[in-house]
Amino acid sequence: MNPKQLACVVLMMFIGLVTYFAQTVHQKVTAMKKSAAMAEQDAIAAESSRQTAEILTARVKAESEEIRRFLQAWTPYVDKAQTEQEVEGIIEFSLRERGITLVRSRKTELKVARENKIIPKSVLTTLVIEDEYAKVMNWLGDVEKRLPLARVKTCRITGGSTARQLRLDVSLETPLINLSEMPASTKSKKKA
Repeated sequence: MNPKQLACVVLMMFIGLVTYFAQTVHQKVTAMKKSAAMAEQDAIAAESSRQTAEILTARVKAESEEIRRFLQAWTPYVDKAQTEQEVEGIIEFSLRERGITLVRSRKTELKVARENKIIPKSVLTTLVIEDEYAKVMNWLGDVEKRLPLARVKTCRITGGSTARQLRLDVSLETPLINLSEMPASTKSKKKA
């Protein structure tokens, strides 16, 4: 081979190498552009999901505002009576404080409701009281104030043994609420 032919072969090899490297670089750039475009689309989708979640959160917050305020207002009362002994103690203290000594009978029983996880137990207190009209009625109001969650199941008022006395047969059901069983969304909002 003469030098001109050799120079042409070397030049052709050089051009071939440059073309090969150019194609390789072009393929890498194309792959990077495609990857960048996909990442940009993913970012747009994630931003859209974030905005949707933010709107949903705001809507749920607005819809549950009344319930959250209610729960916040009633939580101290729920915490006040968490056991059967606490309910009995509140009723006993109220009787002593109001000066009612003629308690004819008193019965307390614990009712268990396994299907209801928020209110798993309730205390049913049955009392027969006989004392002055004002004392008995004030006592009933005092119990209502101290145990606002208590429900009066039965209440029968009759005349007592004297003209000034009143006989009250009352059954109170006080729920023992388990706030730890509240739905997770409510708990997290309560803490916030």
